[in-house]
Amino acid sequence: MPRYEHKCIKDICEFLFEVSYKITEEPAINCPKCASPTNRQISRNVTFETPMDVDFTEDPSELSKKGFAKVQRARKTKFRW
Repeated sequence: MPRYEHKCIKDICEFLFEVSYKITEEPAINCPKCASPTNRQISRNVTFETPMDVDFTEDPSELSKKGFAKVQRARKTKFRW
């Protein structure tokens, strides 16, 4: 389930927090500190989770045959964002 950043619309509070809900939902989210309405923010830091995140410090061909095959499959996989 995606997480969205929301920010309180009151100038005094301006509390920034994350909320999880479905993409198809658009719930009315109130600030947990002052109970005022909030606006959804565009996230500055977005990360994607993939089945295999690989950072090699050495040559990947030095992996075992099974590990190298796994890396090759992960590179060929298409992800929908």
